[in-house]
Amino acid sequence: MVHRYFVRQRYATLWLHLVLAVVFPGLLAAQAEWKTFSNRSGWSMNYPADWTIASCHSCSDPAAPDVYVDFFPPKTRADGAVMVEHLQDQPSRTTVDEWFRQVKRTANQNPQLTEERFTLNDLPALRVRYRNRNGGFEMEAVYVVYRGHTFAIEFDGVGQGASLETSENYSTYLKMLKSFRVKG
Repeated sequence: MVHRYFVRQRYATLWLHLVLAVVFPGLLAAQAEWKTFSNRSGWSMNYPADWTIASCHSCSDPAAPDVYVDFFPPKTRADGAVMVEHLQDQPSRTTVDEWFRQVKRTANQNPQLTEERFTLNDLPALRVRYRNRNGGFEMEAVYVVYRGHTFAIEFDGVGQGASLETSENYSTYLKMLKSFRVKG
């Protein structure tokens, strides 16, 4: 009797998945269109499957712990690209707030437009919007601290004077940002 119950439950679950796949085919396809990149410094992030991963020219392994990782869209970088970098670790006697004040000035020395403190997947984070001194374009950096390890997730790639929100890939960047995880 119990066995029949579990068999019925299994078939009901299979039928539910089949119905969902038929009624909402884009739902399953959308999930399959993303990949996960993992770096040996402990962070991972989802990114669109048609984007390219790169790092510095002399870095043969973008998953190495001390290299930055670029995520480029399939068209052009001008559509908006994402970079993740493991920054200097937070000094042990420095609070997160003090550290964020220091990092936002030293990691990017362009003029600040805005900043916002928030949590990203239960980690302290600081979002800072900058304007490039030379080209006048906006860029955004999100600084995240996990057990003293500091990471920067950055987005840029809009025209001079344009807001990041006008970029074709700003919403993709926000999805990538939400998927950022660090494991201990």
